[in-house]
Amino acid sequence: MTERRHYGHGTAAGHKGRSNVTRQNSVDAAAKVTENLGQRHRLMLSAWTPYGAAGATPEQIADDTGLPVHVVRPRAGELVKRGLFFEVGKRPGNLGCRVTAYSVVKPSETV
Repeated sequence: MTERRHYGHGTAAGHKGRSNVTRQNSVDAAAKVTENLGQRHRLMLSAWTPYGAAGATPEQIADDTGLPVHVVRPRAGELVKRGLFFEVGKRPGNLGCRVTAYSVVKPSETV
């Protein structure tokens, strides 16, 4: 038996909404994203890999791939939950706010 996909494990897209209608729309949209989540994760892994240990911000990856940042950012969070991405610090984002940078290389632990 295969493990059930779950947002908390990074294996399913998240959803939210306050009213019944918006929540159902969000659930439906998340289910569609989850259907091809593996393909989306592979794309993110290949996009981040060239940045090596220094990593990149979701904005940089969005620029590289031509995807909107609101599509890239959740995939990074899912890959962190799966242990395939690692947070490597904060950097200025496109709007001047500090945003998390991620890497496919696990940072070495300092003593």
